[in-house]
Order: sequence, then C-alpha cells, then structure tokens
Amino acid sequence: MSNLRATLRLQIHNEFTLYDACEHIDYYHSLGISHLYLSPLFESRHGSNHGYDTIDYNRISQERGGEPGLLALSHAAHTRNMGLILDIVPNHMAVGSENKWWQDVLTWGRSSDYASFFDIDWDATQHRPENTILLPFLDRPYGLALNDGLLTLFYNEEKEYFYIQHHEHCFPICPDHLPLPSKNDVGAEKWYNSIQSTLDVYNDNATDLHNLLEKQNYRLAWWRVADETINWRRFFNITELVALNIQNDFVFDTVHSYALTLYEQGVIDGFRVDHIDGLAQPGYYCQRLREEMAKRKAVRPSSSPEAPILYVEKILEPEEKLPPTWQVTGTTGYDFLEEISLLLHDNSGEKALESLWKEVAPSWSDYATESQNARIEVAESLLCGATDNLIDHLYRLTRQDITLRDFTKREVRLIVIKLLSLIRIYRTYNADEFGKNRSLSAHSGNQNIFLEQAHKELKTKIPSRLSPLLNWLNEKLAGKGDDWKRVQAFEHLSAPLAAKAIEDTVFYRYGRLLSRNDVGTDPAQFSISSTQFHQAMQSRKTNSPQSMLTTATHDHKRGEDARARLAVLSSLSSEWREAVSRWSTLNKVHRGKNGPDSRDELILYQTLLGTWPLEQTIPDASFKKRILGWQIKAIREAKRHGSWTDPDKDYEADCTAFIEKILTHEPFLADFTLFFQKIAPAGALNSLAQTVLRFTVPGVADTYQGTEWWDFSLVDPDNRQAVDYKSRKKALLRHESFSQTAQHWKDGIIKQILIQKILKFRQNFPELFSEGDYIPITLKPIFKNSLFCFSRQEGNNKTLVLVPKHGFLLKPESIDLSTLDYVKTNDEIIENTEHEWKSILWNNVKITKDGTLAIPDSCRYFPIDILIPSAQIS
Repeated sequence: MSNLRATLRLQIHNEFTLYDACEHIDYYHSLGISHLYLSPLFESRHGSNHGYDTIDYNRISQERGGEPGLLALSHAAHTRNMGLILDIVPNHMAVGSENKWWQDVLTWGRSSDYASFFDIDWDATQHRPENTILLPFLDRPYGLALNDGLLTLFYNEEKEYFYIQHHEHCFPICPDHLPLPSKNDVGAEKWYNSIQSTLDVYNDNATDLHNLLEKQNYRLAWWRVADETINWRRFFNITELVALNIQNDFVFDTVHSYALTLYEQGVIDGFRVDHIDGLAQPGYYCQRLREEMAKRKAVRPSSSPEAPILYVEKILEPEEKLPPTWQVTGTTGYDFLEEISLLLHDNSGEKALESLWKEVAPSWSDYATESQNARIEVAESLLCGATDNLIDHLYRLTRQDITLRDFTKREVRLIVIKLLSLIRIYRTYNADEFGKNRSLSAHSGNQNIFLEQAHKELKTKIPSRLSPLLNWLNEKLAGKGDDWKRVQAFEHLSAPLAAKAIEDTVFYRYGRLLSRNDVGTDPAQFSISSTQFHQAMQSRKTNSPQSMLTTATHDHKRGEDARARLAVLSSLSSEWREAVSRWSTLNKVHRGKNGPDSRDELILYQTLLGTWPLEQTIPDASFKKRILGWQIKAIREAKRHGSWTDPDKDYEADCTAFIEKILTHEPFLADFTLFFQKIAPAGALNSLAQTVLRFTVPGVADTYQGTEWWDFSLVDPDNRQAVDYKSRKKALLRHESFSQTAQHWKDGIIKQILIQKILKFRQNFPELFSEGDYIPITLKPIFKNSLFCFSRQEGNNKTLVLVPKHGFLLKPESIDLSTLDYVKTNDEIIENTEHEWKSILWNNVKITKDGTLAIPDSCRYFPIDILIPSAQIS
C-alpha cells in the first residue's frame, strides 16, 4: 500500500481474532491509521496469546481466524486504502508434538528430512550416544521419572506410532525400534492384542522401557540440566523454543513460501521480522527476503511504486548504526522510544535521584559495572551451556598454535566472558562475511567498533602476559579467519546474553528512576538536551526516514504514559526524596522478616506512582492483582532474592503481604495520593508531548493497541489486556474539540483526539511529513528548559510543532489541565519568524511574526500545539 504513515499494532489471538479486528476497521480508519501491524498469525501452540511459538508456517492459525479471517481483514483494510504488515518469526519454532518437523527429527534423528532445519549440535561429545538430542522436559531426574512410573508408553492408532508420555509432553518412538505386524497379515484382533501386549511389557518393566528409550534419537532429562547440557540452540533460555537454520536457502524457502504467497497475492503489504539478532546471518537474510518480495511485488495486484515494506525488530544501542546493506525499511522503533524518553527527563534531578538510590542500595557500584557483572552471571548460569561450548572450541584451537599452547583453559574462559561482558551492543554481524553474499561486510554497520572498544578496555584490566591471548581471541571473534562457526556461536551467545542480563535482570535491579528502564533504553544516560534531540531527528530524516516511531509495545516494561509520569520526578527530585522517606517510615511496620528490602521498596513506590489510576483514590481489587503479579515477576527477574527456577517463597510472601497492607493503610494512602495528584497533570503533559512528537518527527508513527487512551500498563501479561473498543468508538462519535477534551483529561480521550487530529492533518499534507525537512526552532531563553519547538517544511507547505519538554517546570504547584494557563497571551515564545502561525488544535490561537503567542481570553491554553502558516489554510 502507498502512503505508509501510521501503523497500529494488534495482538491477534483466540479471544481477539482476525474477524474481531474486521469489526473495528472503521475505528482504526477514523483514527487515521494507514497500516495495521499484526502479531504472528501462523499456526502456533494451542491457546497461545502471542503467536511467537510457531508450529506450522504453511497455514494461518484457526484459533486466530484462519486464512478466511485474514482475507476478510485484508479486504476490509484495502477497501479503506489501509495496508497490513505481518509479524513473522524466522528465528525459532515451538517444540512438542504439535510441530511435525520437530517430531520427525526426534523420530528419525539425523536421517530426518528436517534434521537440517533446526540448529542442533549433532556432534556434541558430552552426550552418549552421539547424534542424540537432549530433551530436558522431565519434572524430575530421569531415573526417578522412570521408576516412579511417569514415563508411559502409548500408541496413537490414528497416526500409527508409539510414543512416550510425561505429563503434557509426548515423545515419539522410532518405528525401527518397535516394529508392528501389519493388520492385513495378522487380522485386527491379533493386531490389537499385539499392541496391548507391547504396551504392557514396557509399562510394567522400567528396565525394558529404559532400554527402548536408550535406542532413540533423543535422550530424556530433567528440566534443570537444560542450561548446562542442552545441545540445540534455544530462543534465549526458553527450552520450549528451538532455533531454525534460516540461513540455509532450503529452510528459508520452506519457512517463507506461504508468507511470500500472501504478499504476492496482495493479501498483506509487508513484514516485520521478529528478533533479527537471533539469525545467523541477518544481513543475508534481509537481502534475500527483500529480493523475494521485490520479485513478487512486480505481479501484485494494484501494487504501489514504493519499495517493499520490511521492518526488523532491532535494539540499537547509543551510537550504534543499522547496517545499510540490510536494505530494510527501518527498525520497529525502540531507538525512538529511547530518544523521546531522554528528552523528557530533566537533567537537574539526576544527582539527587542518584544520591537517593545510593542510600537505599549502598552495595550498588555503578550501572556499567553492574551490567558487566550481570552479563557474567548470566553467561555462567542461564546460558552456561552455550558459553562452555564456545570456550571449549576456542581452547582446543589454542592447542594447535605453538605460541598459545601454554595458556590455560581458565584463562581462555576469563577473557571470553570478560569480552562478552564489555560489549555494549547486542551483537556483531561478522558471520555475514561467510554467507553467500560476502560483499555485505564492505558496507556493514559499525558494530565492530564496539568489539574493539571492549578489546581495548579489557587490555587495561588484565595482566600484560595475557595480551597475546586476548589479541588472538579478539581476532577470532571478529571473524578474522575461516572459523565462521565460532564467530556464529559467539554472536548467537552475545545477543541473548545482552537481553537476559540487561532487560531481564539489571532493569529489575536498578531503581534510580524506572522511567529510564525499558526495552531499547540505556538507563546509565539520564537525559539529553533539546539540541541533541534535534540532531537525532535530523539524522533520522537523513538515514532512516521510514523507521517506526514507537513508545509502547507488547514487550515494554511499563506503559508509555506510566514512564511519562515517572519522568516528572526528574523535575522535583527533592520532593520525591522527602516523600519516599515519609512513606518508608509510615510503612515500616508492614515490612516482614524477609522483605521487602530498601531497593525493592523504592522500586515498588515508583511502580505504584506510575500505574496509579487517574480517577481512583483507593485502588480496586483489579489494580492490586496487577501490582501483585508484577511484584513476583520483578523479584524473579532481578534474581537477587530467588529466581524463576529457584524462587525465594519467604521473600516473595513478605513482599506481597507488604503490598496488601500498604494499599489499605490510610495514612500512607492519604500522603501518597496528595503527591500523585501533584505530579499527575504534568505527567499527562509529558504524555501528550510524547504523542505529538511521535506523530510529527521523521518516521512512521506506531501505536500499540489501546494506547490511544492513557497507558499505565505494566510488563506482560499486563500490557496485553483486552481493549475497550466500545468506549473508544463512543468517544469519537462525540466529535469533541481538543480544548473540550482538556476539560475531562483524566479519561484519556484527549490523547485519542490529539492522534486523530494529527493524522488527519498528515493525510492532508502527506509529503510534508514523509519528505519534509526537520528544522529546529530557537525558543526565547525563558522557555528553553520547559518548551520544545521545531518545524517541518516541504516546498511551500510548513508546520510548527510546540510541546512542553518538562511539564512540571511550567507551573510548580497544582497543575490542572482544565483550569490553569501554562503559557499566557503575549508571551514571546520563539524568535522572529516570517509567518503568522495558526493553531490546528486551539480555536483562534496564533503565534505572530514576532514570535508572540496570542490566546483568546476564553481559552485555557497549555502548549501542546501544531500550527501552520495562516496563508496555508485553505
């Protein structure tokens, strides 16, 4: 579809199907959305609410509406000149009996037609016999499961095979090891008797059953051994998801055949590729997929002249660049989430907030050190098997070099893990150099710079005698040689290590200010200036003008408006410090013997503040349930007091009891509510500013389902709740003006109307936003810390965008959107301009040529504004 302007992400599952999305298509269209951006649709595990556990790439999930549902949604969207972007998952599949490819590999082992589809280390020497697949799915050690009768042989008459069942898991028995006579040869009765006799023999004798299992192409094991001994690559450390060898052309073709057919037929209009950093050769993959899309685009019905739409889910760290050779439309927008977050934080509060954090967490050193330690911790625990395999291979290579043979395995281990801990990005892409298109390396991104930085930093921290080993290992891991499998193994380890150590560990340990802890952010950096943000947007216009701009996703740690509210604390850090002290004293009586400790208590107060409902003074049962669910997840992810595999039940019980008690403790609630009411309107201002910028700076604005109203959600599953479309549709039918919605801003309709008005404006001036220059506007000195302004210009069309940067600075006491003026008439806002600018949001509000703001007496104005030259108004 043409006019890629604004996407809306929908989570499609059995309770919100493709047909349900059809029912709301007019609503999405009325908002001004150009493309629906759908979660994975291919057949996945029964009951999956996310779709990332694919079991069949050749059909649309029946639970989600099947192909007829997709065709219906496609027709409804295209009729309204809207497009569909489909999230695809080429990195991994779900294991289990529902996955025919996986079951075939378990049955026939290396001789299976699908053996090459999965990233299995067939030659791993720690498993006996060789060429067996470790299956760590037992709820207890293998011997106990066998002797306790929890491994049972069954026969599936419909599919004609024997299998072992353990709770919900089913493991096929190779027919070669348990042959059956033909029904035609012995007759039905004898055949059934033979089946039953076979089952009785094995199920009554653990030794016979064990001997049968020893002949299989897999080895059953206790789930606890997975991290250390598994011999196939998982998605992160999730044993239910097995990685694909998508770099193999045959696997690529098989996995993408149906998806590309849907694209060729015009059913869908583009792809979003999940977890691009999990692929062995992301550059080759992106080029290959884009080429295949280009071939099919030529024969698509009503195809637009624009390039194929291809987005990749990729977290870019500060100063990291997306490799241009990938030739993708852009990323899914985590980088913008980071940029806007930094702009909304007031640097004046950093020292005070850091001081408070050091008081409650005296053992905390600094973010960089804690991040390095977490990476080492995860490498030695959750991902220890992959770490060990990489180190074992590298150590064996040192034995072949006479200049390195006297270095020990312990020293190799030390350097490899330290290097991994010091790399600030998710991964390098050197394995692409060994792909079929070796020219990729000539125009790659700048990821190797970060490996070199880690190399230089580590060189200053190790004894000089280890420098030759460090230099050699660095060259090996940077791809300077022909050992591409080790480069690939290193990159396959680096990406999940970053995700598990940072997103799923440090983000739950670090509580200086939670609004800076989210997917794609670097919490060590507190804020940026207006000038830095302007520079980032100008760079975006030049280098990635069609990248998505997102502030909320199905993976975020807390909702976009919860983060915007917490950012207000950066402008009143002293008051926050005093409030925390009061609350800690008031609630001291509720702390248990085991917890919460001071770190988790501070993190809890921020969580309550960010998610507190705008129109409630006393939280209801639903709110309490959400907070309690978050608390358990936060404790286990942090891994300071137990983990998912070994939870500390006593600590968790004390923390949940603490929450129950303080949420009914009137003195605390009274004080907390007063503080909340003081910052909530400024938080709303931050949210509206964030919304305006997302829809007006260079890029394609992405909205996560439901977040057109206030989004105070927590991490999944809380951020995947059902959307109340009935109320949202009803609100649009009221046809209120922006200023009218400001009178009842707490219900969130103001945000919805703002989005609708901006997108209608964009529809009228599409080239202004898709092609227009981004030009910083100079503010008068008095407003430089509290306002932010820029213009977009394309030909004769122009617009001026004005938003608050730190909402609380505009009025330090009792901000209320409906009753107070933030900026008064006749205030000089900007430097002289050649135009008189008229607001498209506020009636009769203008900025004159001399930069003076003109506001009618009847208007309660706050500076969320989009203006156009008076001469441009038709």
